[in-house]
Amino acid sequence: MNDEDPVILIQSVKNAAPDLTANMSDGTINELIKDATVNALTDGFSQPISGKWSDITLLAIKYLTLHMSTMDSPAGQGVTDEKAAVLERKYESKIGRDWLHSSVWGLLYYRLWRLYGGGNNRYSVAQH
Repeated sequence: MNDEDPVILIQSVKNAAPDLTANMSDGTINELIKDATVNALTDGFSQPISGKWSDITLLAIKYLTLHMSTMDSPAGQGVTDEKAAVLERKYESKIGRDWLHSSVWGLLYYRLWRLYGGGNNRYSVAQH
């Protein structure tokens, strides 16, 4: 694996949410994985040790990748209902909602962050 290879497999992301990623190119998913990796490490998830990533960090990266994937969808933009015949579109209010709370994947990432990352964690991943 070189520095250009994603930390998690693109196919793993596609398998986790096939409908969400169906129209996404491998290049797009690869860029989202890179962004999610930087964010997860910044959020306090453990760095690789001797080239091996912890399972918790890998899961966090996958969840954050999928969460970022939802941001380009109508749901990620707050659309709750859309009618083509009448040209009607309804949006949900995102006031008072944290960005991570806008998708199931974001909530899963947030849970891991609270438990293992930098969010008042109860547990920590031991650095060896």
